Amino acid sequence: MNFIYGGNGSGKTSLLEAIYILSRGRSFRDKQLQNGVQIGKNSFTLFGIKTEQNKNKTIGINYSKKGANIRIEGERVSKLSVLARETPIHIITPRSQEIIENGSGIRRRFLDWGVFHVEPLFQHFLSRYHRALAQRNSALRENSSSVALWNRELVESGVKVAEYRKNYFQQLKLMFEEQLRLLDTSIELEMVLYGGWTSNKGLQEVLQDNFSGDEKCKYTRMGPHRADIIFKVKNFKLSKLASRGQIKLAVFGLFFAQANLIKSLSNKESILLVDDLSSELDNKNVDRLIDLMLSQKKQIFISTTDQKIRIPTNEGKMFHVEHGLVEEQSV
Repeated sequence: MNFIYGGNGSGKTSLLEAIYILSRGRSFRDKQLQNGVQIGKNSFTLFGIKTEQNKNKTIGINYSKKGANIRIEGERVSKLSVLARETPIHIITPRSQEIIENGSGIRRRFLDWGVFHVEPLFQHFLSRYHRALAQRNSALRENSSSVALWNRELVESGVKVAEYRKNYFQQLKLMFEEQLRLLDTSIELEMVLYGGWTSNKGLQEVLQDNFSGDEKCKYTRMGPHRADIIFKVKNFKLSKLASRGQIKLAVFGLFFAQANLIKSLSNKESILLVDDLSSELDNKNVDRLIDLMLSQKKQIFISTTDQKIRIPTNEGKMFHVEHGLVEEQSV
């Protein structure tokens, strides 16, 4: 457990961002890597050594106007998915509560990130589905007579995507409920998966039944691309009944559950990044989270402006960041 302490603007989040980019090939702060380049500079270079099962593996990324050059053990990597499979990484920021409070897209991406790490063929079927969906939507806008040509591919790939998600979600839900018990959030939270259509019919029949509506709207209204995770407390949305602090604890529980499930199903160790731990949490809940994170037995990086944060004896290290320079402190 690594605590990264420093004032606002000192470079704490940039350190977490660097670790994230080494694991994902993109930033959690900005979609464009070019915005990670310092003002007045032309490029950035990141280098890391990953130790797993007593073996070291080098990972390096150089980004310039020519694009990103990613290498693992010196070998060029052309697909970000190859880099992403190396190390599951989870980032929890003050904005992570959007996973509960905002639209379905962010929850769908969270779910798919977990399935991606435990089901080798999931990305293949998801890519096929999105290609077929784009073609079907194009046909709905331009030539509805060719829509049926894309239904078969959409159904074949969509059924597999929905199946993978459902199987993963059932296990994620159990893990999440356990984490909530450990966090003692004092809310009876239920998590439900919406597959993308409401009826008990198959996807093929749903597309046929809704064709006239799709034709009128010019897009496919039902399918796995509309899937969502719904959080409820006694049939009400969580965001309507819970406090900001309770929602943040629930978000932590969700990410812990995901990391533990990936470990259980794929034997991959996740890295947890926590930016601004103390935001919207009192000292009691901060201590509770630290204890629970320790029990996860994962490598964890936590940024904080609170120099007095409790660091468990022999369990954590403190690093001070100022003007982008990192220095280890005595605990």
